Amino acid sequence: MKKVWGLLPYAAVVVAALLMALAESNLLYTAQEQSLFLHTPLFFRQQMVASGGLLVWAGAYLTQYFYYPALGAVILGLLWALLLWMLRRAMRLPDAWLGVVPVVCLMLTVGTLGYWVYYVKLRGVMFDATLGTLVAVGLLWAYGSLRRRWIRVLLMVLTAVAGYPLFGFYGLWAVALMGFAVWRTAGSHRWADTLLAAVLVAVVPLLCYHYVYHETNIADVYRTALPVFAMHGERYVAYSLPYVFLVLSVTLLLLPLPSWRWLRPSAVAGALVALVLFWYGDDNFHRELAMRRCIDRQQWQQLLREAGGAKGEPTRAMCLMQNLALFRLGRQGDEARQYPQGSKLPAAPFKTRLVHTVGKALYLEYGLPNYCYRWCMEDGVEYGWTVEKLKLMTLCSLLNGEFVAAQRFLNLLKKTDFQRRWAVARQDYPFRPQLFTNDAALKPILPLLRTDNFLTSDQSQLEHFLIEHFLSTPGVTPEQQQLYNFTMRYYRKNRSAIIEP
Repeated sequence: MKKVWGLLPYAAVVVAALLMALAESNLLYTAQEQSLFLHTPLFFRQQMVASGGLLVWAGAYLTQYFYYPALGAVILGLLWALLLWMLRRAMRLPDAWLGVVPVVCLMLTVGTLGYWVYYVKLRGVMFDATLGTLVAVGLLWAYGSLRRRWIRVLLMVLTAVAGYPLFGFYGLWAVALMGFAVWRTAGSHRWADTLLAAVLVAVVPLLCYHYVYHETNIADVYRTALPVFAMHGERYVAYSLPYVFLVLSVTLLLLPLPSWRWLRPSAVAGALVALVLFWYGDDNFHRELAMRRCIDRQQWQQLLREAGGAKGEPTRAMCLMQNLALFRLGRQGDEARQYPQGSKLPAAPFKTRLVHTVGKALYLEYGLPNYCYRWCMEDGVEYGWTVEKLKLMTLCSLLNGEFVAAQRFLNLLKKTDFQRRWAVARQDYPFRPQLFTNDAALKPILPLLRTDNFLTSDQSQLEHFLIEHFLSTPGVTPEQQQLYNFTMRYYRKNRSAIIEP
């Protein structure tokens, strides 16, 4: 019975990861769509231009496995179980239950992300904290296993000198943990070792800033490989709290605790309550993710089921995707009134724009590849290149007859693990353009293309621009005329009330 009780926390974190995959499959899938990993030496070197590059590279690699959300979640759950096992040994805990608290903090780094999944610039953000904590705890365990002081001091120095370039903040955290752990031993050297750890933590990042990493902002040298939650010059500190509590919970495990018997249930219960309270559960956000995934799969009936199940006022993104589905199914007439309409703002503390979330796909689906391509390019420069952007830019290039560009994007996607099949299926399109006229994703877009190839500014107002575009250029094909008529009816009475603010 005691053995079963000891194994229970390991099983619990793996089961929690599986439940996360069940409840957040669309979020996990979107995370890999908003990430990119290429099996090329150049991609590896690009990650290593900043400290923490190896950690970010590994996190980006593992994020690919969210292509199958359950598979990625199992990997994450096994890493959490490994962390419990390492925490117990590194911190000399009687069992693994107190280690559940840091794991809950790691779960919250995933569960509180929300709309940041589109904006956060750190690759592999859903794996980076777990991998970094494993590195820090593993190095601490190695430090505590050494008997000779000079070897321990050497490991501390090597951890700072090599750990910071490879693992960023987590390398510094490992050094700080060693500085705390030295007080578990007796001897007059404790003050000296703690002072050495403090000097290494303070000095090594500055030396690297001046002599190695010239692209790092001086304000960020101590937090490389951590996500920066900032938008329009304003920082949103609340999203960093799971990382703060992760550091505190692991560090506190080094302290001599008065009573394990009452502390374990209290700490675990408190962590679980925090997990339930702070998990991002906005219904509209999750429906947006599900509906965007339906567009990729051309599952228009499923998209409408998601739209019809909205529990309150929908966002404009939901309404626009819903209207697209009705248009694709030829049911954009009076049936549009059967679905909820509204303009509820996304549940985010910062202002989101459709062009940064689902808007690029909408531009493409409505026959405006230039605008889709433009926003893919702008967001790629600002927030980083992603699988979604490369796929959209491939389709845009094919529609515009830019076959050399399309081939380049396809060659990049072939260097991924899970997007390779998508790229291989389209590798002949640039050489035989007649093939893509029967492509399930491109065929419905072809009748919507205009003969005039232009690009103007949409002022980041996607819906405004679509209205003006459809009404000012009725078009000559039946599909273009249908869009004109639907837009006229849909926005005639309440245009200013429902478009994106």
